[in-house]
Amino acid sequence: MKRSLMTRNAGFTAIIFFMAMVFFACQSGSDLKETETGVKIKFHVKNDDSVQVNKYDIVHVLMTYRTKDSVLMEGGKNKFPFQVNPVYDGDLMDGILLMHKGDSATIVLNAEDFFTKMMQYPSVQPGMEPEDDIFFDIKVVDVTPEPEMVKAERLEGEARKANETEKIKRYISENNITVEPTESGLYYVQVQAGDGNQAAAGNKVKVHYKGTFLDGEKFDSSYDRNAPIEFVLGQGQVIKGWDEGISMMKEGEKALMVIPSEIAYGSQKRGNIKAYTPLVFDVELIEVVD
Repeated sequence: MKRSLMTRNAGFTAIIFFMAMVFFACQSGSDLKETETGVKIKFHVKNDDSVQVNKYDIVHVLMTYRTKDSVLMEGGKNKFPFQVNPVYDGDLMDGILLMHKGDSATIVLNAEDFFTKMMQYPSVQPGMEPEDDIFFDIKVVDVTPEPEMVKAERLEGEARKANETEKIKRYISENNITVEPTESGLYYVQVQAGDGNQAAAGNKVKVHYKGTFLDGEKFDSSYDRNAPIEFVLGQGQVIKGWDEGISMMKEGEKALMVIPSEIAYGSQKRGNIKAYTPLVFDVELIEVVD
């Protein structure tokens, strides 16, 4: 399933909003400092008497991110909201939690951590090295508490996450699946052997699929549309579970894949797929295009 439908996530529910931010000039402030959790931050304007950003708040920001040599994404004048929910110690959200309404600061992240942990790409962007720094120039324009409806949805997701392992185990048992999961938690069951080319990272592949929840409810199917999808394997264009599972297939092969939410959507909601929902796919590798 294409990235527009099967994308990453985990914890960083609104990364799309980072695409519209503003690159502002650095004002006088303290030198870059590193906190105990690993946040590297330099304040340019600091308003300790203003509203503090707290976890799960909705913040409106102006922001640009860049390397030492070039701007990776320069925003405009619009303010864009996202929910503050750190993914790992020392990440961008951890840095924003140190800020108040009206503050401006530069937060420095390791490129590999940002792209693989937060964005959940398979690697850093082309032309970058894993050890490179990325500089996020941020101004917090507004801070509002988490709305009750958003909170209720988040708590439901956390409950699903807590019960996910047991639900998957029950599905595996009830369906007499005897294969062991991979290190990532993927269950790959070959249904029909293939005798064509082996799929590998970098190949463009053509795939038919049907996606269901553990209870058997269908949420999507390329068969219904009579339209297999094509994507480049191992480039993060689909969820991690697909990149991993389809790389195990040959042309003509059919398989059942049980995919934990960690290598599916994670904390993100996609259509009728809720956060922390494990998925089941019947997949057919039609062709390794090139």
